[in-house]
Amino acid sequence: MKSRNLPTHATFYESLFNNMLDGLAYCHMVFDPQGHPVDFTYITVNKNFEKFTGLKGAEGKNVTELVPGITSSNPELFEIYGRVSLSGKTEQFETYVAPLSRWFFVSVYCPRKKFFVAVFQNITDRKRIENDLASAKIAARNVLEDLQTEKEALAHAKAKDEAMLASIGDGVIILDLNGKITFINQSAQNLLGWGSAEILGRLLIDVVPAEDERGNPVSPKARPVTVALAKGVSVWEEGEHVSTTPKSTPGIYYYVRKDKTKFPVAMNFSRVVLAGKVIGAIEVFRDITKEREIDHAKSEFVSLASHQLRTPLTTVNWYSEMLLKGGTENTIEKQKEYLAKIHMGSERMVTLVNALLNVSRIELGTLVVESKPVSITQILQEVVNEQQQQIDEKKIHIVSDFPKDIPMLATDPNLLRMVFQNLLSNAVKYSASASTVSISASIDKDGTILIVFSDTGYGIPKKDHDKIFTKMFRADNIKEKGTEGTGLGLYIVKSVLAALGGTIRFESEDSKGSRFFVSFPSGSVAKRDQDKVYQSSK
Repeated sequence: MKSRNLPTHATFYESLFNNMLDGLAYCHMVFDPQGHPVDFTYITVNKNFEKFTGLKGAEGKNVTELVPGITSSNPELFEIYGRVSLSGKTEQFETYVAPLSRWFFVSVYCPRKKFFVAVFQNITDRKRIENDLASAKIAARNVLEDLQTEKEALAHAKAKDEAMLASIGDGVIILDLNGKITFINQSAQNLLGWGSAEILGRLLIDVVPAEDERGNPVSPKARPVTVALAKGVSVWEEGEHVSTTPKSTPGIYYYVRKDKTKFPVAMNFSRVVLAGKVIGAIEVFRDITKEREIDHAKSEFVSLASHQLRTPLTTVNWYSEMLLKGGTENTIEKQKEYLAKIHMGSERMVTLVNALLNVSRIELGTLVVESKPVSITQILQEVVNEQQQQIDEKKIHIVSDFPKDIPMLATDPNLLRMVFQNLLSNAVKYSASASTVSISASIDKDGTILIVFSDTGYGIPKKDHDKIFTKMFRADNIKEKGTEGTGLGLYIVKSVLAALGGTIRFESEDSKGSRFFVSFPSGSVAKRDQDKVYQSSK
């Protein structure tokens, strides 16, 4: 006997049907004559159907009637529902119904052929969240991509800047506000002897000590980098001037390398300013050793030239004055003597001026070489004849060895004559009276032409051997003997030979004479049929 309080099967299932959390629709699938699904009719729907879809009074109506345009907006619904209603296989899918502006998750199965039951959930809110998340991900990805692009651009710009700084010939050091090294280019590393990894992050004033000309350390407070960072000024120093704002400090700075050697430095400090604030400084510096050597050489040159010119000018002036005064002692013989002295002084001045002009042409690169076939032995003999008076005055015995098989040389005869004149003049000038000077010319098996000037004169001390071809240099033993000279002859000889393609070397001992060897390679020998002049500028 059943209890009167228990629900019947119909009311039980109806209650279950209507209280489902999901929406439910029991439908009949409609096919066209060709068997294509074209519509479906709602037979039964539960309460959540209207809540989820917003469709009222759906039972007994076709979906195309309730939702106009659904055929074109959601053709997949008809395909899936038709397929399930015929095959009986359950399917699940998500779909967006544009006319309803809602997303649904649908589970569909077939209770009998051409009928189906659709159980569905409204997932519009979830989809919106998913879309927002997807949009956020895309936006975040775009931001990251933009950041990466910007990072790569900054890295490229940094690499470009560092490459430019690294390629600068001067030394470049970048410092932070505390004076610590944050960058050093290759030139600076080469100048200072420090590797980048060894000094990055260290204070410049600790790594690179500075000294004055006397070797005294420069106080850290007086260093330009300290002044620049502390006072916010730009500092420039070169040669004997250190310029700051507002006052100047005299002296030359020397930087001390890692190996404790030092060099004079010209430096330029500039502040690095970002957003109106000083964040560090850049130092650009260079080694000015050569500049100082050139300045020193110029001073020596002017001093020597002035000294050398003063002596013949004094002679000319003194004897000219004697001639002008006249007097009983101013006889014809005396006048001739005075005129000879004046002529000698004039010749010395001409010689010196010519030497200075030759040096100028060499150093300016305007020395012109006009090559043509030249007889070496002929020029050697002519040079001996030209200096015969000086040779005779000192009673020098000339021994010459000029074989007839010496070939013609393709060179400039005037410049070659200048070389031979200087070498013979030195041999005569720096030899004692009645001594012997030998001149020889020969050709080696390999075709090299060799000319040798030998004397038994004063010689060159060994300590001066490495300086003998230096401009304005004269050995101490020559100065002691009071022999006149400009210190330019051998400098000119070596420079001219370099222009002609020849070389020079020597052997000498103090008080035992000297031998100078001039060589021309086989390629300098003129062809037998060569008769035109070759010209080239050096």
